[in-house]
Amino acid sequence: MGARIVTGVLMIAVLLVMFFINNYIFNFILLGAVLYFAFNESLKLYNIEHDKLVYVALVFYVLTFFTNPIFIAILAIMLVASVLAHIKSPDLRMVLPFIYPATPIFMMWMLYSEYGIGFLVWLIFGVAASDTAAYFVGKAIGKRKFSIASPNKTLEGVAGGIAAGTAVGIVCGSFVMEGFLQIICASFLLSIFGVWGDLFESYLKRSADVKDSGNIFPGHGGMLDRVDGYLFGVVALLWTLSW
Repeated sequence: MGARIVTGVLMIAVLLVMFFINNYIFNFILLGAVLYFAFNESLKLYNIEHDKLVYVALVFYVLTFFTNPIFIAILAIMLVASVLAHIKSPDLRMVLPFIYPATPIFMMWMLYSEYGIGFLVWLIFGVAASDTAAYFVGKAIGKRKFSIASPNKTLEGVAGGIAAGTAVGIVCGSFVMEGFLQIICASFLLSIFGVWGDLFESYLKRSADVKDSGNIFPGHGGMLDRVDGYLFGVVALLWTLSW
């Protein structure tokens, strides 16, 4: 528990530096580090032994600095798939890390670079509130199981998490944009997708028969364990911002 608290405090400190300094290059490098560790962890979850593949992902990530990240994500998926087809590879799993987690991380950079730090705060606070509330509500009153992919999650906890995430999201969203109905919809969907993101990573871990995606954060697990909700939540937020 001590290691978990210390690690949590350090992660909060890094986020505060990211938010208040708000340096474009620093944030790009920071998200690049997130990509590096999350991508490497996903290779193990997908049972892919090509460790050098992460450097291909980083090359594509650098390209997102200069052009639309979503197009680069699609380009990466198509080019990797084309190479696999060209060499007639019997293993198509190497495409999977470029779909998840690489594409959502590219989208996180897009959220920041096109909309600003306030929208990244909205994403992080909304999902964090949902995740935290789901844990405590589930512990307090949770009885009905939510999914066999994650037996510890309860329907009551998920409902409490979505409610809290939506409320916090509305507050954060109100500081950065107008259109109250759109803010409500974005915050609600952000919270739901955050739950699905956490559920999907739980599914991957159980399929790989591991407890955590990694061990770089003592007491917290790996990078994917920390960012799984954001990787789904950013898709919902960007979608609603396009309305």
